[in-house]
Amino acid sequence: MCLPLRGSKRSEYLLISQSEIDAAEQKARRYDWAGAALKQLLARAETALASPLPIPGRGGQWGHWYSCKKDGTPLVTDSPTRHRCPKCGTVYTGEPYDSVVITRVHMKNSQAMRDMGLAFRFTGRREFADKTQVLLAGYAERYLSYPRHDINGKDTVSAARITSQTLDESTWLIPATWGYALVDDTLSESQRQKIRSGLLLPATDTIIGPSYENLANIQCWKNSAVGCVGFAIGDKRLISVALDNPIRGFHTLMAHHVMPGGLWSEGSLGYHHYALQALWPLAEATRRHGINLYANENYRAMFDAPVSLALPDATLPDFNDNPSGPLSTWARVYELAFARWKRAEYGEVAGFGPRNSVEALLYGADSLPGGDPIPKNSMVMREAGFAMLRSRSFSVAARFGKHGGGHGHPDMLDIITYADGKLFGFDPGSINYGVPLHREWYRSTIGHNTVSVDQTLQSKADGQFLAWSDAGGKTSLQAEAQVYPGVLFRRDLTLEGATLADRFTCESQAEHVYDWALHSYGTLQVSIDLQPRAEPLGSENGYQHLEEIRQGETGADWTATWTKQGASLTLSVKGEPGTTVFSGVAPGKIPTERIPFVLIRRRGLKTVFAVKHSIG
Repeated sequence: MCLPLRGSKRSEYLLISQSEIDAAEQKARRYDWAGAALKQLLARAETALASPLPIPGRGGQWGHWYSCKKDGTPLVTDSPTRHRCPKCGTVYTGEPYDSVVITRVHMKNSQAMRDMGLAFRFTGRREFADKTQVLLAGYAERYLSYPRHDINGKDTVSAARITSQTLDESTWLIPATWGYALVDDTLSESQRQKIRSGLLLPATDTIIGPSYENLANIQCWKNSAVGCVGFAIGDKRLISVALDNPIRGFHTLMAHHVMPGGLWSEGSLGYHHYALQALWPLAEATRRHGINLYANENYRAMFDAPVSLALPDATLPDFNDNPSGPLSTWARVYELAFARWKRAEYGEVAGFGPRNSVEALLYGADSLPGGDPIPKNSMVMREAGFAMLRSRSFSVAARFGKHGGGHGHPDMLDIITYADGKLFGFDPGSINYGVPLHREWYRSTIGHNTVSVDQTLQSKADGQFLAWSDAGGKTSLQAEAQVYPGVLFRRDLTLEGATLADRFTCESQAEHVYDWALHSYGTLQVSIDLQPRAEPLGSENGYQHLEEIRQGETGADWTATWTKQGASLTLSVKGEPGTTVFSGVAPGKIPTERIPFVLIRRRGLKTVFAVKHSIG
């Protein structure tokens, strides 16, 4: 490994200092994990150095378009102009698919600038800095020639130039700006001014623009991009915009979009993760200029919420848009959290990952604490409307509060069940937003473990916390919601040992059809006779995606059992006259999956779905 050739009097490079580079190099010599991380970084930089890395002549398009319109499966790129569905074989050509590939080229270039900039600081090899400069100068020449365009090709408030929205422009700009800061002292003054005036400042104009007041998770990325440019070029106005904008500055976001318990306001752990990925570059850039964003208690609490809501296998509930993934995929942001706050549970989460990230190499502690950070006790976030009911063998995640706004789903009083070491009742999360199946199924009510009225979608109304008890080995939650006009829902959940008592009350002054659903992994068996149904249950609101339907009538008690890898979950349902039971399969978290469901239908003014979930 080459020792750096220090030719600069500077020692701070936006998100890292020379002393930290030196410390990381020492870590790489002492620890195998750090050595592997540095080796991977330098390998990526070498690949970038040896590659042409062409700069496209136009901006790209929204990645969410890149799925099959027929079945929602992500496409495979056979060539820049040929895009194939691996499930059904459909080939797509032209727009927007060609331009999605263009976005990926732009993103690859941005990451290359960061990697080569870091490689220059680790090795002192000037060719890394020179190629970074060539890319930066090339983008500076082209940036303002790229037409502004949004995800539909229009020049609207969310339009960008390199990408199709100001969010993606921000995710592109952050590593590119870091790359610039890493090689800035190798540039001539004319090169420096060209990059600043042709790329960095115009890009912040695009990002700030009229769309600055946008979805909160998006704003985290915009603040970080604008703030990083501000610190990189010494522009106090940009720094102030990122930190102090009264509507969407960092301090406002922390005050108004982090709910008690630390959960992000959009009610999606996926977007919670996305916000954390955006926030750390701004926190690190400010830290190096005497501004301590790590002192913000709401920012710190954002690292508590995912741990509090984790299932026993360290996965997270996929409520609302953007599936959250396992905690192991969050490890890189927890590397920084442990480095800055020294809380053992943050280090334990960081330890779920392979420690091969840039964050681990540059900021990670020499060693991480052992242990399991996943709580064993039940917990509730009253305002956010999330709860985890836990026993030794059974966990239940419940959603009952904030809808989630633009990324919320019509699934109030939804639950997820984890029993006997297996995920059973699940939330489908979301897929690429640009395909019909996302709207038709993943944003349907019947696609979740809650109740649909008259085969329609719930409204965007919030739910209401009623009561919580956790004592004597028994945990109870009561919540209600009015998500249909004139209809009151109440769900009472009580977990004790290996059994969940679940009462879902539906009440109205008018007669309605109430459909209670549970979608669960496993092989399904139902105790009553169900016969094949020739007709679909419906043509819209998700019902069109219920397949292989079987149907039966009963007024007596009955059971449904899902068996999965030696474990089983049984629903014991209290009978009620006029009950129709349906079973079938529907899309899972992956569109090609077909997951068994049970649907209980009743008609009337009021009904109570009394269900016992038990293991074995």
